[in-house]
Amino acid sequence: MLSGNALRHQIILPQQQTFYDYWRSKCRAGAFPSRHDILPEDIPAQLPMTTIMERVDGEGAQARRYRHRLAGTGFWNLYEGEIQGHCVDELPIGCRVDYWHKILDKVIETRKPYVGVTRPNTPNGSHMAQFWVRLPLSDNGADINMILGYDHLIKMSEVAELAPIRQREVA
Repeated sequence: MLSGNALRHQIILPQQQTFYDYWRSKCRAGAFPSRHDILPEDIPAQLPMTTIMERVDGEGAQARRYRHRLAGTGFWNLYEGEIQGHCVDELPIGCRVDYWHKILDKVIETRKPYVGVTRPNTPNGSHMAQFWVRLPLSDNGADINMILGYDHLIKMSEVAELAPIRQREVA
C-alpha cells in the first residue's frame, strides 16, 4: 500500500516530487489521506493545476466515469473553460478518455499512486507535454473513493531540456 518510496525516484519534475511528498506527509499510520487532509494553503504553487476526482456510476458504455470535484484555474486555458463538475468523458480530449479511465481505474483498483507523461490532446494543448501524478484518497483511510491529481505542462520544444536536469539529480 504505502510502503517504500520507489515511485518518487521515477518522478522527473521537482514540482511533481514536491506534490508527491506533500501527499505522503498526509498518510498516517499506513492510512491514505482524505480530501479534507489536502489543504490549499499547503500547496499554493501547485493549486492551479490540482484536481480531485471521484468515480461515479454510469450506464452501459459509460459504466465508469470520473468527475472533477475540484479543478484548479490552470486548466481553464487548456480546456477553454471550467472543468470542475465535469466528467473526463465530457472533456475535449477525444481518444484520450480511455487512457485516463485506465489510469484512474488503476489508482482505485491497485490502491497505488501513479505518475506519467502524455500529450493533452486538446486544441490548446497539442504542443504540450502533460506530466501528471494521480494519488489515492480515502475518506475512511482504506477504501479509495477519490483521486488527487497534479499536472504540469511543458512545451514539447522544452522537454529535451529535462534530460540534463534528471542526469544531474542521479549523479
